[in-house]
Amino acid sequence: MPALITHHIFGEDAARRLPEGLIDGEEELLAFLLGNEGPDPFFVRFSTIPARVEACHHLAHDMHNGHIAEAFADIRSSVGRLPVEDEGIGKAFTLGLLGHYVLDRTAHPLIYAQQYALLEQPGLSDASQEMHAIIESDIDSWTLWEKRHVTVLEHAPASDLMRTARIERVGGTIFSQVAFAVFGLNVGPEEYGASVANYQWVYRRIEPAGSSKTRLIGTVERLARPHSMAEAFAHRVTESDECASANLERREWVNPFTSEKSHKGFADLFEEALSTYPQMAEAFVRGDMKRFDQLVGGINYDGRPF
Repeated sequence: MPALITHHIFGEDAARRLPEGLIDGEEELLAFLLGNEGPDPFFVRFSTIPARVEACHHLAHDMHNGHIAEAFADIRSSVGRLPVEDEGIGKAFTLGLLGHYVLDRTAHPLIYAQQYALLEQPGLSDASQEMHAIIESDIDSWTLWEKRHVTVLEHAPASDLMRTARIERVGGTIFSQVAFAVFGLNVGPEEYGASVANYQWVYRRIEPAGSSKTRLIGTVERLARPHSMAEAFAHRVTESDECASANLERREWVNPFTSEKSHKGFADLFEEALSTYPQMAEAFVRGDMKRFDQLVGGINYDGRPF
């Protein structure tokens, strides 16, 4: 990630930087925005048999970890095999997937730097996933206020997963193809739409952070595990311009994957990703995969060389 609100807002801003006519009409815009959520919905697939759940989770992890240029080359080829009437949706969706990757790779080193620092604190060594989710949801809430001046009470996070049946079908076809061709995974085309539905179901039940229902879910979770993922995922209601997780003061931090020092805050990284996206999108659309591979530079979704 970053989490779903930030990816959605990034998609809205990135769409304005694409050449006019590349995203045509409301349904293509919806496809582009949903694509900006990337493979993240597969992380939360739960309402099916264990073998399918495992395959979906594997796909999300594998896509984040490596084979980036190879996966996007296959994704691009998949659009060319769609029925003619679905090609526009497919192109918009895949451009959105690229937006997810660009923001992830740019922002994740800051998030991981904070996560690893927090895990050194007493009692948190077993809360890696929860710390990551808390940082991202904190940035989500701040981004929503900073960019749109609303809170999660006015803008429900689940609303960022709007889609049509055709978008689900096209997205599912593309993910199923790349799952098999690049990662050797059997993920049926129907699993994508079901994963998005599961993602939406979760967020409809855990928002906002600190609510009585979220605390109850957290209490039940902690009967089986030390910490609550539901409470970590839930977004706080904030009307503050301050956010410790966003490093607005531009304090020095060290990229945990390259040891490079930086003073960039999340706002800087967000703008950096917006600036990077058009050139990667151009290489992708033109099919210049040699140039695309150079721009990827062996960096995965985590911002980690692979």
